[in-house]
Amino acid sequence: MLQIAELSRTKEVLKEKALRALNDAGVSHETEEEKSESVKIVFAGQYSAGKSSIIKMLTGDDTVATGAEITTQETHTYEWNGLEIVDTPGVHTTLRPDHDEISYKAIAAADILVFVVTNELFDSYMAEHFRRLAIDKDKAGEMILVVNKMERAAKGNTADQQEIIREGLRSVLAPYTPEQLHLSFLDAQSYLDSVEEREEDPELADELLERSGYNEFIETLNQFVAEKALTSKLTTDLYVLDNELDKAISALTPGSEDTDIDALEENLKQQRSMLIDSRMRMQREVQDIFYNASSRIRSFGLDAAALVDAGLAREELEEQIAQYGKAAEELMEETRVAADEHVHSCFLELGQSFVDMESTEFNRNLKIRLVDKYDSLPEAVKKVFITATDLENKGDLLVGTLVKSGIPQMLSLTDSSVKAIRLTDNTQKFLRSSLHTMNTGTKLASAATTAGKVGTKAATAGKVATKIADRSSSVFGVVGVGLELLLQFKEDYDEQLKLEAMKNNRQNIRSEFNTAATVLEDYAADYVKQCVVAPMEQSVRSVEDNISGLRDTRSDRSEKCVRLENIQKDIQTLIARMHGIAD
Repeated sequence: MLQIAELSRTKEVLKEKALRALNDAGVSHETEEEKSESVKIVFAGQYSAGKSSIIKMLTGDDTVATGAEITTQETHTYEWNGLEIVDTPGVHTTLRPDHDEISYKAIAAADILVFVVTNELFDSYMAEHFRRLAIDKDKAGEMILVVNKMERAAKGNTADQQEIIREGLRSVLAPYTPEQLHLSFLDAQSYLDSVEEREEDPELADELLERSGYNEFIETLNQFVAEKALTSKLTTDLYVLDNELDKAISALTPGSEDTDIDALEENLKQQRSMLIDSRMRMQREVQDIFYNASSRIRSFGLDAAALVDAGLAREELEEQIAQYGKAAEELMEETRVAADEHVHSCFLELGQSFVDMESTEFNRNLKIRLVDKYDSLPEAVKKVFITATDLENKGDLLVGTLVKSGIPQMLSLTDSSVKAIRLTDNTQKFLRSSLHTMNTGTKLASAATTAGKVGTKAATAGKVATKIADRSSSVFGVVGVGLELLLQFKEDYDEQLKLEAMKNNRQNIRSEFNTAATVLEDYAADYVKQCVVAPMEQSVRSVEDNISGLRDTRSDRSEKCVRLENIQKDIQTLIARMHGIAD
């Protein structure tokens, strides 16, 4: 099952359930006008490559038109489990010369771009179309490359045949690699046939399913979604709904006989609101820090590529391009440090906000009154009071809200020094050879050494560092190869061939910087999850549990109120799953 589809479907069911419960409770709310932010999966590529069949395979939608002819003359959008699935016209058709531009318009808005070719792979036009998408339009980082109709290949959809095709693709896809483009091998028709055969001949159906490559395709999609943290896009309207439910529950919850207990609950609700608002704001601000840097790296690539036409001598050309590479490296490191500093600053600011709130005369007097009446409080309230205030003994007035809010622990978890964005040995060798007089690579090597010395607390972060380093394997790695080819030309070489080589070199250089920018954006998704969302989640859950604990002491709550509370808990659990931090 495609995980993001399952989460999106769960979200839609919960939204409908919540809205119905709110309406049944007669509580006014402002959720119906909120527009959800959908994840868009766009299918593009070669005409008659089976894009529509893959969509039918993925969604199970029998209304999707399939066939040997060109079935899609314009974009078609299918809503599936709250996701948008977009089928675009095949490119390079004589039937509609505007198909390419129709497809590009849809592709521009894609969160996931599934680029489909057949087992016959790329002709020259398709190769050019692919490079235009991957490099000029910078979509390589959002792309899954699918080779469909594998049953028509000599050895079918087998591991041997896949390896043959994978190696055959390397020269066409350069400077990207099949691994970077999340290559997947499919035979969608075999899957559709397996569905038809399921009742009549289950054994044949299983064989067809195995041939289709369906399970591997779904695994590739799930991996892509996880890397890009796309499920977090689904949380926006859930936060709105959670807030509306909270207001409705407050309105329906009867006050206790003790106004101090009501005041304690209000205090906890303020804490929860502060934590959630800070988390959402920090997510946006940290993402902006990384995305502004990635935009600058792409600009470096444009400037570096322009040098190919500047008529520079070989050594000067290599040195200037390598200087842009070094600037990109340094910017990556500066951005990580800037993100660390911003997160630390935000947590300290949040901690001070808690201190300020707890230092008000009202809250200080509230806690003194609760301490004085501690023995007469219900057991459930005592438990919440101790948990929420760090009160171990009823005479101890050290409230310690800052500790209980988890701020110190958050700060200790946000240090990303072990997650420095590192390039591989090959990349470092390239940079060192390109910059004869400039000492590049030293800091990167020491960063790798430093990462290896980190203690057990940073084990998870170390895994992130490894993943980031693996994904960085091609950053700046092939520019030199292209330049060597260009600079060996003689004046009597065919001019058209020389122009083509220069064009390829411009594209190769841009792709290297685009790849670096994509690595930084992928790193940002991991960073936000591990250094912003995860450290705050424990505190949010603790406060939510305390609020629930107080509400559970009120036995006279209505059935409608309890119903809303249960839905709110389900929504909070789903938000945690979407952030990838569920238990």
